[in-house]
Amino acid sequence: MTTRAFPIAALVLAHDASDADSPRIGELARTSAEAGATPVVVAAPFDCGLPSGARLVRTRAGGSAIAAIRVGMAQLTNTVARAAIVAHHGAAERSLIALLALVDAAKRAEDAIVAFEHAPLDGGVLLVPRDAWLELVTIGEGGMSAVAARRRVVRVPAPPG
Repeated sequence: MTTRAFPIAALVLAHDASDADSPRIGELARTSAEAGATPVVVAAPFDCGLPSGARLVRTRAGGSAIAAIRVGMAQLTNTVARAAIVAHHGAAERSLIALLALVDAAKRAEDAIVAFEHAPLDGGVLLVPRDAWLELVTIGEGGMSAVAARRRVVRVPAPPG
């Protein structure tokens, strides 16, 4: 068995999703796995169809983002992941190449939150280092901008495609 040099996990936030969003959630989970994330956790309401191959946690329909973050991140506490992709299901489409750009930037700036240029922190796709996970589940109630205010944020261009 080999170990990865920079293990990552992923959390797909779908707390405000409906069954119609299931294909997008599934694609985001698959793309995260293709980028090397293991495990991939999806936090979504009971009435939402979810992808196979992901670790599923259920949220209250119409629940808050912080509740989804808390139940989802709880699934990652015993992993070896050094960072987690945190992606809202409604974020702009991101390709495998784009997610790999986030991971690559995180390898060079392990203490920073990594996000795409010009993309919102709340409701977007970003990579959160493990040492920020506690901040994410505690002060994340004020949004990702509250977490980002406490640490460095590195912005990377989103590759086309």
